[in-house]
Amino acid sequence: MSRKISFTVQYSVPVEELHRALTNDEMWQARFKDAATATLELTHPDGPGTISIHMTEKAPEDQIPGIVKKVLKSELMLERTDTWGPLQDGIAKGGFDGRSGGITTEMAGSFELRPTAEGSEIEVVGTVDVKVPLVGGAIEPLVENLLKKVMNSERKSVETWFAAQNA
Repeated sequence: MSRKISFTVQYSVPVEELHRALTNDEMWQARFKDAATATLELTHPDGPGTISIHMTEKAPEDQIPGIVKKVLKSELMLERTDTWGPLQDGIAKGGFDGRSGGITTEMAGSFELRPTAEGSEIEVVGTVDVKVPLVGGAIEPLVENLLKKVMNSERKSVETWFAAQNA
């Protein structure tokens, strides 16, 4: 059984500048430069102003919740691919899909980047499915919270990168 997820991440950056950062290789390379167990692959499948970001990372042992450790079959490897389309009329659409190794987890959904009075926001809508008998339903909210934490961490990275570009 899957769990529906929906949340919004607020940015202080104007939508045009946020989209430019999200589709910029240098921003993603800066975000991952200190991630020793991560890999990053960037492509621009539909030309300038679009991007596909494929990320993998080994989850740090000390950050894995106890309930997850109990059902892990091997190291917890996280994999996610985000895509962003062009900015059109102030809105950009994208998507994400992810999975994990060590415990069978899948997530997928969509992004919508749009302007706000204070800057911009990304609406995230999708599903999370943890295929572990008995405890999968208890783990799905943890996966949703992890995605929220990652998206908020990305917000901080984008805003820091953006500030450095304008310094």
